[in-house]
Amino acid sequence: MDTTDTKSFSGPGLINNLWHAAGLAFWRILFRILNRVDVIHPENIPHPDESGVILLYNHRSAIDPFLVAATAMPYFSSVWWRAPAKEQLHRMPIVKQVLESWGSFPVRRGKHDFEAMSNMVEMLKNSVLVIAPEGRRSTKGGLLPGRPGVGKIIHDSKSNKVIPVALKGVDQILPKGRILPRIGKRTTVIYGRPLGFEKYYRQESSRELSRQIVDEVMAALEELLRT
Repeated sequence: MDTTDTKSFSGPGLINNLWHAAGLAFWRILFRILNRVDVIHPENIPHPDESGVILLYNHRSAIDPFLVAATAMPYFSSVWWRAPAKEQLHRMPIVKQVLESWGSFPVRRGKHDFEAMSNMVEMLKNSVLVIAPEGRRSTKGGLLPGRPGVGKIIHDSKSNKVIPVALKGVDQILPKGRILPRIGKRTTVIYGRPLGFEKYYRQESSRELSRQIVDEVMAALEELLRT
C-alpha cells in the first residue's frame, strides 16, 4: 500500500489550513484554558513554514501529538505537519478521512514497515514530522526503548533539524482507557535543542547505526524529562 501522495510535495492549501486552524483552536482551548500547559524553551520550536524537521516526543497518552501541535504548529502553514497513526484507525472510513485531512498516514505497528519509513523520508522534503520514537504508549512511567526505524528515517532523510520534545503530565488529562479528557490538570512541554546527527549522515546505513541514532534521541528525551 503506497501512502505517499501529493501532500508530500505540496502544501496543505487554504481549505486545509482553515480546517487545521479550527482544530488547533479546539486543542488550545483544552490545553491552555480548561487545563494549564507550560511550554519550556519555545525558542527551539520550528519556525513557521520550516520543513525537513522531525519532532520526537515521549508517548504517554493518545493526545500527545495534539499537545505538540497545540504548542508548536502555526495556524496557517505552507508545509504539512504529519504524524503516523496505527493502520487500524485508517481502516475506519470517517476516521480515516479526518486523520488524513490532518496529515496523518498509516503505519503497521510491531512490524518493520519499510514502505512507511521510505515514505516518511520523502515527506520530509516538504513537511514537519511528529513521531513517537517508542512506537507505543508507555504505561509505567518510564521511557520504552526507541525503535531503530526512527533512527533509519533520521539517517536516510538527513533531516535539517531533529528536536526532542519531552511531555510531562499529559496522561493526567487523558489516561489510557479514558474517553473524555479531564480538566484542571497541568502539563509541561519541553522543546530541546536540535540534535546533531551530521556525523552519522556520511556513514552507510545499517541497523546498528539506526540503533545508535535512536538511542541518542532517547537519551536526550530522558535528560529533558529529568529537568
